[in-house]
Amino acid sequence: MKTYVVLVLTVIALSLPLAAKGETRDTSREKDLCLLHQENCGSRQDSIQERIRRIKAEIAKGTGVYTEKELRQLNDMLQEYEFLYDRLMFGPSSN
Repeated sequence: MKTYVVLVLTVIALSLPLAAKGETRDTSREKDLCLLHQENCGSRQDSIQERIRRIKAEIAKGTGVYTEKELRQLNDMLQEYEFLYDRLMFGPSSN
């Protein structure tokens, strides 16, 4: 009987950290670190259109996931990629 109680208490003690981890929300997992910091990209190579779509999707997550600084960084990247896309598609603008 004593062994059974010890076994049950051990199982409960080991499951508590897992339950606590499941309750907290780790927003860094929702961030696209490849876009922000060129981390965890692997061999991924997006077209310009795909990159623009990914950036817009990340911006749409808003401040629930990203800091204001990171959102500004994503917006700056979006402007750069849209400018590059326009230049490739339509050529340089005549001024």
